[in-house]
Amino acid sequence: MTYYEVERDLEYSDKNIFDLICDIEKYPEFLPWCKNSNIYNKKDNEFYSDITVGFNLVNETFTSKVIVDYPQRVVSTATSGPFQTMINKWSIKPLGKNKCQVSLKIEYEFKSIILKNLIGKFFEQATEKMITAFEKRAKYIYG
Repeated sequence: MTYYEVERDLEYSDKNIFDLICDIEKYPEFLPWCKNSNIYNKKDNEFYSDITVGFNLVNETFTSKVIVDYPQRVVSTATSGPFQTMINKWSIKPLGKNKCQVSLKIEYEFKSIILKNLIGKFFEQATEKMITAFEKRAKYIYG
């Protein structure tokens, strides 16, 4: 199992960042390697999402159960796809009117040793690019 964590202070409200994280259907517009995404089975504080990612010659789709606690937490757990385990835990803490601290903790393990060898060594770099993409998206949406 591999663990990775990144934390950033952003000049946006916790609610804005929470909404951005939960807008999974827009991910292909701004996230690197995200080719397609959709959400379904919405009820109360949970839903399911399918996300297709492409990296070099590899395209994989995975399904996740997403549980939200507005506006401070989003937990996404893969239920099918290339991962033995994939858990993304977003935490958002307000630091003032238009400032928040965002933390992303990822735990993952690929089912396939081939995918682990192909993608695993780039996963940390990909996560950093993903966080940067969220920051740029926040600037684009919220100014």
